[in-house]
Amino acid sequence: MRIWLIIGLMFLATVLNYLDRQVLALTAERIMDEFHLTKADFGRIISAFRYSYAIFQIFGGWIVDSRGPGLILPLAVGVWSLAGMLTGLVRSVAALASMRFMLGIGEAFNWPCALKVTQRLLPPRDRALANGIFNSGAAAGAVLAPIIITFVTLYFGWRFAFVITGGLGGIWIVAWLILSRPLYDRLGGTPLSARQVLRVMGIVLTKRGFWLLSVSAIIINSVYYFLADWIPLYLKTERGFSFAVGNALSVIVYISLEAGNILVGLLVRRLVNRGFQVPTARRIALFIACLLMSTAILVGMVPSRGLAVFFLMLTALGVAGFLVIYLTMAQDLEPGYIGIAAGLLGGLGNLFYGAVSPFIGRLSDLHQTLLTFSVIGLSPWLAFVAIFFAFRERPEQA
Repeated sequence: MRIWLIIGLMFLATVLNYLDRQVLALTAERIMDEFHLTKADFGRIISAFRYSYAIFQIFGGWIVDSRGPGLILPLAVGVWSLAGMLTGLVRSVAALASMRFMLGIGEAFNWPCALKVTQRLLPPRDRALANGIFNSGAAAGAVLAPIIITFVTLYFGWRFAFVITGGLGGIWIVAWLILSRPLYDRLGGTPLSARQVLRVMGIVLTKRGFWLLSVSAIIINSVYYFLADWIPLYLKTERGFSFAVGNALSVIVYISLEAGNILVGLLVRRLVNRGFQVPTARRIALFIACLLMSTAILVGMVPSRGLAVFFLMLTALGVAGFLVIYLTMAQDLEPGYIGIAAGLLGGLGNLFYGAVSPFIGRLSDLHQTLLTFSVIGLSPWLAFVAIFFAFRERPEQA
């Protein structure tokens, strides 16, 4: 029972992670007006977060493996919560970018820590569900964010929205220290020297499966981040919804992310219980996810605002489903050093998304979002093929 309570805390950590992250997306037009930013400029602010996130995912994974998530995770929550609060005090674009950079440093540790927790505490057959539970916190945070942030911003201003969301991290840290104490030995790390870290990185980087799985890391993570960073602004500036209505409608999209995280874990378990091997069940789930993500093409084509929101919902459902399977396969890549493997994969995804974020903004400035949604709808099939070849010879796992 305590183990699943820990998984629940991982869910709440991910909620806070995305809650703090989403404040910028939900208040984007207010911030852009105050600092006189174009959407391309906004994309560069997003890049500041993604670059630090990528760096500390790549080089921070070994810290999780070496020190364990028991200590690293509460420290990380403290860093990103402080960065969120300080964002409410910025007076320049440079300071805003700096705080987003600091936010990325702390938030980069959430997923390597969470994957290490589920890998250490649960057997393989339960990891997909546990991964779905904690990863659904991203969608839950994104669902709660429009409700909280819209209210706070309308009545107190966008700056106070950053302060109040950042302050919630302190409560979580206390709960984690209390609940995780009896399991601290299992959540500890295996000390690694710098030479050992480089050796393990070398082992991971020479795996054929790593480079094939990195295709998914780049594509699926980028699409996930796009939905979180740009959809509220897209609904308000390109589909003509008001500040409150646009933020409220983004909740519907994020609820689909929440549903996708849970449903795919349950689907895999049901298929396995009906006699399918684990890899086969995962491929079926991935295929369904790709079909759903393909509806993104229609988002940029349909004139109806209502249909656009509906197809965004289907896209989000597919993205979340694909991401859960990807995370589970990342755990299988190098089980003894999941922090390093997950950090390298996540870092690649964030570096790529950080590089393309200004171009996403530029396309939006030029009213060319159809191209963006077309790429989102077609690229998952490349990730599907890469995963198929990466894991077709893997032994069956229960």
